[in-house]
Amino acid sequence: MGHPTATKERSEGHVLFSQLLRNPYQAFLTRLYAHLAAAGYTDTSPSWGHNIFFYLRKGGLRLTELAERARTTKQAMRYTVNQLEAAGYVERVVDPTDGRAKIIRLTERGWAARRVADEIIASLEGECARRLGEQRMRQFEGLVKEVTSVLEENQEQD
Repeated sequence: MGHPTATKERSEGHVLFSQLLRNPYQAFLTRLYAHLAAAGYTDTSPSWGHNIFFYLRKGGLRLTELAERARTTKQAMRYTVNQLEAAGYVERVVDPTDGRAKIIRLTERGWAARRVADEIIASLEGECARRLGEQRMRQFEGLVKEVTSVLEENQEQD
């Protein structure tokens, strides 16, 4: 059914495939938000992920577009946007192309947090590159892209 070594590895206490995918991302978010808090953004939360700050460009996006890009539900994104809005990181404004719709965009505070986050992410990436070496970082990036491609390809076939 699965990979022949999958059951053996699990029974011997090896890390599950899903944990191999999840653990680095969780560690990344933990470090990112700890550094953001140290930089004065103490009201940020790892539960927000970091995607929303990076998907929002000048002009903003509608909630449905933001949810699609972040690969989450509209309901989950609405909850996150409500939290970000209450904290002053985003605002909802009327869509100039459709007065009934709202655009979500970063506030000045949101842009400032994004700039700090960009610096933190570059620093974390640099730390990994120094520890692993440039060649291994390129290998890692390639493998992650390949695994993503395989999983997305199989998702379409399911």
